[in-house]
Amino acid sequence: MKRPLVLISVLCIVIACDRFPDPSYELLRNFSFIYQNQQGQRFLAGEWVNDSVSILSYNYATNVSEQIRVVFEVVKGGGSVTSTEIITNSHGIASTKWQLGFGSTDQILRAKSYDMSGKYLTSTDLLAYGFRPGEWDKWSGDPDGHMTDMVADTVNKVTFMIAASTVYRPGDRYYLWETVPDPLLTSVRTLDIDGNGIIYGSTWTGEIIKSTDHGETWRACTKPYPDRPYYIYMSVSNDNWLWVFDFDHPTRYSSDGGETWTDAGDGIESIGSGDVFRLKDGSLLIHGSNCCSLNRSYDDGLTWTPVVTPGYSLKLYVNEDDDIYIVTQEPGISIYRSTDYAATFNKVHTVYPEWGTSMENTFSKWGSNYYITIPGYGILKSADLINYEDFYLNSDILNLFIDQNGVMIAQGQSYNSVYYLKAK
Repeated sequence: MKRPLVLISVLCIVIACDRFPDPSYELLRNFSFIYQNQQGQRFLAGEWVNDSVSILSYNYATNVSEQIRVVFEVVKGGGSVTSTEIITNSHGIASTKWQLGFGSTDQILRAKSYDMSGKYLTSTDLLAYGFRPGEWDKWSGDPDGHMTDMVADTVNKVTFMIAASTVYRPGDRYYLWETVPDPLLTSVRTLDIDGNGIIYGSTWTGEIIKSTDHGETWRACTKPYPDRPYYIYMSVSNDNWLWVFDFDHPTRYSSDGGETWTDAGDGIESIGSGDVFRLKDGSLLIHGSNCCSLNRSYDDGLTWTPVVTPGYSLKLYVNEDDDIYIVTQEPGISIYRSTDYAATFNKVHTVYPEWGTSMENTFSKWGSNYYITIPGYGILKSADLINYEDFYLNSDILNLFIDQNGVMIAQGQSYNSVYYLKAK
């Protein structure tokens, strides 16, 4: 299938009236120099950009294609071309083959144009992206450059991503995405998954939707706040309960997959949305989005008791051994660990980010390693959540997502770029 022509540079120099204008300026004013390749295509580093790269020169004044000498030069990315100097053919086209390099994600091929007397006319750039396994690759285009949430099922090998309230699934390659065509997925705000592989979504209109067949079909749950037409906060605890929050309504939970909802007890209605974990002794721990809001319940959420924590706690995580971790601000960001059900906490690590904000996907796990995302600092790596090392230092990082195959996608703080890392 032929790709559409994409105009990437039409250079027109406006000259003050002169009785004898420079002929080279006249040539520039009348000519267009157009790449016949689409701008900003994505490839793997080392691949060839299409079958060939072609530039078209055309004279609007005479409606003919005059001969132009074109010199191709790779100016970014470390790639190469098969032919560097080409005379345009009778159709005004000069072509070469461009193989992407491994020097950077964004790569540029420049075509310098000369008339047949050797006078330099202009240069025209073609941009392509080469994704490099083993390297962090930044991407700012649509749709994934503006992703806001993602959920992955590593058992059933499915991943779903939200960008501009639309849900996408992976395409042929890990950096390509395709829309999921379902009428219930037109205003999705967040995604989450329980231990049974049931995927839940919350919408901008306050609905909860779910899929019990790994995203093949979706249906609406009972609306947790029937009188609220706006978005709500949703999370799934490690015992597969659904939790929802809104500042104008009581915190609610559902133990039957969103069929019925129960008001949680007093004491947590103002702490904000956050993390909920069921401990092995049957009690519940919850930490809201507000500072210092760790609470515990021994009666399935009917009553809550505040838990005193060191520093200014921001985030809660509980591992499979019931070790409790809190992230605090005091200054810097510190991680504390408790092995006695939050009776005492011991500091295990501290970092100093360049800026701070609320924390979302802080603790992620892939294989035997944990990855801890600190906004304004980057990503830490730990095998035991006691000893930590810097995995990726980047102050732009806000969140980290890991897809079904272990590809890491770090989200930039302004929601306009992501950073991909695929293992070699």
